[in-house]
Amino acid sequence: MVKIYAIDSDKERYIPISLDTLVTGTQIPFEIYTYDGTIYKSLLDKGATYSYFAKVMIEKQALSNFYIRQRNALSFNEYMQNAGKLKSMLLDPSFFEFKYKEFKEKWFIIDKKIINTAIPFKLAIGGLRFPIFGEIPFTVDNEISYKNMLELNSDIAVRKRDIDAYYNYLDKLLDTQEIDDPLIKLRVRREKLKVWCYKIYEEISNHSLSQDTLLKLYKHINLLIGLIRSNFDMAGKLLFFEPSDVYLYIHSTNVSLMSMMHGHVINKDDNYLLTLGISAILHDVGRMVIDDDAREDSYDKINRNIYKSHVLKGKELLEPYNDIPPIAKTVALTHHEREDGSGYPYGLTGDKIHPFAKIIALSDTFENKRVSYYDHPTIKRTQILKEMTQDLQLYDAIMLKDFLKFVANLSL
Repeated sequence: MVKIYAIDSDKERYIPISLDTLVTGTQIPFEIYTYDGTIYKSLLDKGATYSYFAKVMIEKQALSNFYIRQRNALSFNEYMQNAGKLKSMLLDPSFFEFKYKEFKEKWFIIDKKIINTAIPFKLAIGGLRFPIFGEIPFTVDNEISYKNMLELNSDIAVRKRDIDAYYNYLDKLLDTQEIDDPLIKLRVRREKLKVWCYKIYEEISNHSLSQDTLLKLYKHINLLIGLIRSNFDMAGKLLFFEPSDVYLYIHSTNVSLMSMMHGHVINKDDNYLLTLGISAILHDVGRMVIDDDAREDSYDKINRNIYKSHVLKGKELLEPYNDIPPIAKTVALTHHEREDGSGYPYGLTGDKIHPFAKIIALSDTFENKRVSYYDHPTIKRTQILKEMTQDLQLYDAIMLKDFLKFVANLSL
């Protein structure tokens, strides 16, 4: 047990640490201070990388007394518990090929900001952002644990086997009278749609889609259409920008929400938005059955072709289900077609591409670019929209103009 010292006038409490225990090359999930006997000074910001250069510079300054704030003790302890694992990760290039995939397969990313201590969160939670992978050793059942969770530099997840229990928690958040924050309620609705997106992808990829799952997806899309219509000023808060990697159920939920917002701003009716929303949810279902490592921008032609095959596989997966709108099957096949004929699989141009595929292509492009940037959401948005403007030949000019305008003005 470490001893805690009070070392400044306002009795802020600090814990002495040794920098020798830190792992070079990792991101630090807590702020580090140095103390010269008079005042404490910030040495490394929370989120900074403890690089080899930083280590050398600290050694050159002959600094020797280092501290973290007491309130960061949990983050420090979590970091230290993973220190050995972190070192092996950095030395083992196969870690991300195998272990990281294993974590992603078992955990479901959630919006940590919707968790509310008015209803204690009893489910096991995990971290899915370097340097924290796997289960986090506390439950979010009081204000302190909630604050500690928010401060963790990690995407937060629940085990996939606990998704139904998580969904029940979401229902409780909507039903309780103790939470009156409209933003939380909005995000809870988004989380519920994300759960149904995950469920429908799992069932379709296993050739076992039930009518009940499809009907509940329709229900939640209808509810979100109402929310978009009634309070478009807050619609941007529905989007989930925090995750740092590609999770298909998050990607497809964001694409669906953005596509419906687009339909709203061009004055389409509810039936149009409902079919558009369903088509957008299902547009990438073919990616469930291709290699997760396949990338459209891969330098390897075989890898690129594997990725491009997801449009054909998506159409094949949806074809047996008569309750899925025919246009959703067309979108799964053609959402990578481009206005100038440079897309795939058929190189269609202009009016030969369905309007739904054109609308969804814009949201899909934006969302794919989102995970390529690690800046603040508004910085990401500015850069992505600039790139899309430079590629204007790829998109319908009027649709692109409407898309750029409404996305630029969303309150994120």
